Amino acid sequence: MARSFRISLLLALIVCLATSQLVLAQGTTATIRGKVLDESGNAFPTAEIVAQNLASGFRHTATAGADGGFLLPGLTPGTYRIDVSATSYKQASREITVRVGQTLDLDFRMTPDLVLIESITVLGAAAIETRTPEVATNVTSRQIESLPQNDRNFLNFASLAPGVQLGTDEQRKEIRSGAQGASSTNIFIDGVSYKNEIVQGGTVGQDSSRGNPFPQNAVQEFRVITQNYSAQYSRASSAIITAITKSGSNTFSGDAFLFYQDRELVDENPLNGQNPEFERNQYGVSVGGPIVRDRLHFFFSFEANDQNRQDIVSLGTGTFNTAADAALRNRLAVYAGAFEQPFRSDLAFGKVSYQPATSHLFDFSGTYRKETDIRGFSGQTSYEAAENSKNDVKGLTGRHQYTAANWFNELSLSYLDSLWNPVPLNGDLVGFEYEGLLRVGGRDTEQEIGQQRIALRDDVTLSNLKVGSGTHTFKTGAELDFTDYTVTKFFESNPRFFFADRFRPQFGDQVSTVPYKARYGLGDPDMSADNTSFGIYGQDDWLLTDQLTLNLGLRWDYETNMLNTDFETPALVRERLSDSFPARYFSDGDDREAPLYMWQPRLGFSYDVLKTGRTILFGGAGRYYDRHLFNNTLDEQFRLQYAVGEFFFSPDGTSVTGQPTVAWDPKYLTRAGLDQLRASGITGRPEVFLVENDTRVPYSDQWNLGVRQTFGQMVASLTYSNIRSYHGLSYLWGAGFCCPSFDPNYSNVLISSDDIKTWYDAVYIQLDRPYSGRYGFNIAYTYGDAEQVGGDLFSLDRPTIADWPKYGTPGTSDHRIVASGIVGIPWDVRLSTLVQYSSGEKFRIHDYSNGFCSDNLCYTPLTGEGPSWTTIDLRGEKDFPFLGRYSVGVIAEAFNVFNEERYASFEDFNGPEGNPNLGKPTSIVGGSQRRYQFGVRLRF
Repeated sequence: MARSFRISLLLALIVCLATSQLVLAQGTTATIRGKVLDESGNAFPTAEIVAQNLASGFRHTATAGADGGFLLPGLTPGTYRIDVSATSYKQASREITVRVGQTLDLDFRMTPDLVLIESITVLGAAAIETRTPEVATNVTSRQIESLPQNDRNFLNFASLAPGVQLGTDEQRKEIRSGAQGASSTNIFIDGVSYKNEIVQGGTVGQDSSRGNPFPQNAVQEFRVITQNYSAQYSRASSAIITAITKSGSNTFSGDAFLFYQDRELVDENPLNGQNPEFERNQYGVSVGGPIVRDRLHFFFSFEANDQNRQDIVSLGTGTFNTAADAALRNRLAVYAGAFEQPFRSDLAFGKVSYQPATSHLFDFSGTYRKETDIRGFSGQTSYEAAENSKNDVKGLTGRHQYTAANWFNELSLSYLDSLWNPVPLNGDLVGFEYEGLLRVGGRDTEQEIGQQRIALRDDVTLSNLKVGSGTHTFKTGAELDFTDYTVTKFFESNPRFFFADRFRPQFGDQVSTVPYKARYGLGDPDMSADNTSFGIYGQDDWLLTDQLTLNLGLRWDYETNMLNTDFETPALVRERLSDSFPARYFSDGDDREAPLYMWQPRLGFSYDVLKTGRTILFGGAGRYYDRHLFNNTLDEQFRLQYAVGEFFFSPDGTSVTGQPTVAWDPKYLTRAGLDQLRASGITGRPEVFLVENDTRVPYSDQWNLGVRQTFGQMVASLTYSNIRSYHGLSYLWGAGFCCPSFDPNYSNVLISSDDIKTWYDAVYIQLDRPYSGRYGFNIAYTYGDAEQVGGDLFSLDRPTIADWPKYGTPGTSDHRIVASGIVGIPWDVRLSTLVQYSSGEKFRIHDYSNGFCSDNLCYTPLTGEGPSWTTIDLRGEKDFPFLGRYSVGVIAEAFNVFNEERYASFEDFNGPEGNPNLGKPTSIVGGSQRRYQFGVRLRF
């Protein structure tokens, strides 16, 4: 389906939503369920229950059934007034706050002139969910607004959940969980999946970016589910994050903020003592309010992140030993110095919410992200060779909910378009590489990698069903996605010319003016494709007794083109290599069948041990399918349809170091000139990638068992987690040892394997006291034993994955503690802290102590462990009210106040003679050194 047609279809369907009797969402709402009983404990089937959102005025109603049971699904997270009324009984009201993804059990016992609420723990207005089988952590709006936060990426707060770790790459802000990488997670915002299906980062826009995925001031709250999530969630084998955005209310309100940080507020790099120029301004505004009171509201937010930093370009120590060397160095000296690296990011979000009647709720929203980042220069690469890494994401979503007496429907239609596009800053200038001195001229490569997805989803909930014993709440749904993948890689499409002194015997004094070689991209760079995915599920929440709830789910997913399904192995490759490899490595365009086996049963339970709702035994098991990144299978196509040509030159056309050459002519110093030489170009022997036709889809099998206990105003939990993941994709040398060559026409042959496995055993301990006007805190401890076999995308140091020993998964730690706290003190002052401890991240040691490639085993992967670290972040905010409803807040933050050193990489090579520097740090975690930040916030 053409992209233009899909966009037209999206717009037409959004218009049709206005008359739909259906609804939308995915884990973005909350549910209140329970029973209404009379004074004798008998069912009270005539009671009316009304839940009204205090901010928006939107109402949800239910009537108690024959057994007194009721269900209020589809509640937008927030604070509600619950009214229960019946003839001859006094109406009762109670305010309660529900969080995203929660299912709260509220039982009401009615006596004349009185209604009592039972079976729930309430702290202030906040209800604590206890009867859930999920291992989940809710991050509230209070925590998002009040905890110290260095870069306003709301996903940083996912670290409050046990089993979750943040990435350490400043240019790839990602999360990971369960011994698996970031690509195994999925993030939903207002029910829309932000999963990156092409490249790394886990989330669209996060691969190779300093930016944030979404404006933080538009996020109301989110839920981190690290295990046992229901069948409604798809395309993840580790953690799920489901976030909801803010909506307008009956009160016109908003805020504006500015945060500032510069070089003087940041401590020096502990490894090199440097602290380059740096300045950052983060600013934004949000506003919302009524269009029609109790019916129609709007919300809008904007955030900007402007950064200026510097990097140093300097001449290398190499020399061109000619009479012209001094002149060359003088000519190149103008390229040396400090140059600015500007980064600019704009994030925007807007929403309109509409409730024409209590049975209908609509909202329409749009999001926009635009980034530019000038980078790619440093050391012996000049600013002239920089690139502008452009990153754009935009989306539209239409949603509608319909509530009837005993059923509830959700419908969503969304469009999400992302494009990562690094382009040369000076693409009209060819590149000149003076080896050992400096690289000048324009950058050589441009890429366009993106995905455009139209997603349609519908979920139906049937409540209070009586089938056998107990009560069933049955939910079923389906989703259909149409996705276009944009993949074009213009590798070295801008030529590079190489100059080197080692060719002086042939070039004489021309060594710095006549290149000995040029590299120039040749072929078709386009590998764009499309993919259609479909998923369907059923979920039964079965209240078997007043104490026992079973959660039974089954999901099935299908994708047409996860593995470049239509690829045809070129006949010449098949002819040359078919005697060396099985037929499953060669495809004629219809040998790769879309997988039909992605069935995912899921089971959860919760048991109220003492019938008080305070001591809950819970657990569950299930299978969770993920997907392969599309880009990880494209080298089989790209390396054969696009090559980087090498053209060798000499002053007179004689051979140089055995290579045939072309007599130099200045006309070759252009693309047009090299185009004339294509026939004589030496492209080199290409690598061949062979992907198994029966490559299996990655998945994890999980089970957990835990207990949850409420202590007054706190809830604690202890959980054991077991996760085993299978079929991670990697590449091996085709011959099973280092650097094979099956055919003189190919430099290497690599074959795929889907045998990477991970093991994760963990114990989680959580203690949570929700904020209630004065203070609140959260403590999460994780003991995690994470191991794997195989490397990452390339496992080239063993003949097969099975030959790899099991070793500690890089980036994980055995022990981790994350604690946060917020306290309000007099004089409108709020203090908060975020404390993190890690026993030290693991890294892979490449141990060659037994020699290089002995017995076809190139090295032994051993597990190294970095030093433990503790960071303490602090924040203080003082509000100054004025003119009644306005206030100005002054904010001061300190990050890593004790300047604890935290490292991102370590010396990991151990040779036959040993390595005295083995295990020593080589880089720090970006932004980890002590720093301060100041801000101001206007609330109105």
